[in-house]
Amino acid sequence: MRQRFIPLYLFISLLFFYSCTEDTDTVGTTLTDVEKMFNDTSYVFPVTSSSVKSFNVYSRSRNGYLGMMKDLETECYLTCNYMTQLRTMGKYQFPGIDTIYINPDKYDPTIEKYKQIEADSCCLELFILSAVGDSLTPMKVSVHDMIKPYEEGITYYTDFDPELEGMVRAGFGAVNSCMTYTTSNHVYSDVQRASSSYANHISIGLNAPYVDKDDPTTTYNNYGTYLMRKFYNPASSGDFLNQYKFTHNICPGFYIKHEGGVGNIATIYVARLIVYFTSSITKKVMSSAFAGTEEVVQKSSLKQSDTKLQQLIDKTDCSYIKSPAGIWTEMELPVESIMKGHESDTLNTARMFIPRINNNAQSDYAFQVPQTLLMVPTDSVSYFFETKQVANYRNTYLASYGSKTNGYTFENLSILISNMYKNKLAGKASDKWNKVTLIPVEATYSTVSSSSAVLTKVTHDMSMSSTKLQNKDLKISVIYSRK
Repeated sequence: MRQRFIPLYLFISLLFFYSCTEDTDTVGTTLTDVEKMFNDTSYVFPVTSSSVKSFNVYSRSRNGYLGMMKDLETECYLTCNYMTQLRTMGKYQFPGIDTIYINPDKYDPTIEKYKQIEADSCCLELFILSAVGDSLTPMKVSVHDMIKPYEEGITYYTDFDPELEGMVRAGFGAVNSCMTYTTSNHVYSDVQRASSSYANHISIGLNAPYVDKDDPTTTYNNYGTYLMRKFYNPASSGDFLNQYKFTHNICPGFYIKHEGGVGNIATIYVARLIVYFTSSITKKVMSSAFAGTEEVVQKSSLKQSDTKLQQLIDKTDCSYIKSPAGIWTEMELPVESIMKGHESDTLNTARMFIPRINNNAQSDYAFQVPQTLLMVPTDSVSYFFETKQVANYRNTYLASYGSKTNGYTFENLSILISNMYKNKLAGKASDKWNKVTLIPVEATYSTVSSSSAVLTKVTHDMSMSSTKLQNKDLKISVIYSRK
């Protein structure tokens, strides 16, 4: 009797000890150690992986990308253009009409006042979050106004071309402004760029004569004048109070297009259109701004050597990940091997570490290492992004790059493996039922309190990233509890 009672007594004592300690950092490991005393077993299983060609991805990103670079590894030229819309501030966009200066030599009291208002100038500013490549490389960009906006509820992929779809205006009177820039932006002095108020940006003037997109008989001296007259016109002023009407009736947005230069791609975190005008009260120049929306439709187009890309995919000594489009890594999980003989046991943990292989060809302008990888069932990739899912750690998982370990760790895939096996037994499995794909993503977290953050968005990482992953001796470590 005493021999049967002692293990239970020790178990209760250990649980009491660990539940009372204030150090919670080791609770998971210590309880696991305790559990191992009671019929827990651990095994290691091999995992296979390979490179697969990625398809055009769903273009949903917080940032826009602009420029052109060559991936030295794939010999692919990646060209990035994007579309953006502007946000209206309603009645606060411009001051009262009587505060706008009108040249008395041009003023005609017989003509409605709003028809005589003119903006001094107008420009579109693209604010640079970061850039890859040579910051001194001259690049050329053009800006075009759109005939109609991209719509909510429509899935846009990276092969979407707004010009071919007839969404971009062309010809006389349309916005078609070009300029040459460098991402280091030495247009400004060292003192100006060192100022705490300075934000690195590209400024493109929209000061050519502009023809009304809905009335070819009306021409404005610049795009800013077009916006101001629409704002003060009683027939259209209400459109500035509603974002949908503003986007569809006034300003559908802009297409920002790379025109020349190779060696640099900039990450644009916001676009802002500024209209300058003179105050009738102070005779000083004032301005109003329309900021870009947070989400943009990102268009990245690839010009690549298919032969070279296929050579990388066919390699068997490693697997690749290259974004925003190019190559992903697909893995086959040994689900049946893990579950065989353990159908009545509980699969507690299934942990997998995926090491990186450092690139031997070093370059100051190499693409960055993907910072976050999504593991998603291969047959659910399109569904995940098109329906705007987030990682739930049941069948989809995130892993961050660890610089110390030089790889990615997926902590516990036990639920995924269990569900895959159940679907297989129930006859609900696809032909890729036990395969997952690793995709570089951007993860957005929202702070709900001072101490916690909630994952709110997972999108394709549209920045330029590349890495090689080890596919030899890959293993998944599992722990079972016997019932």
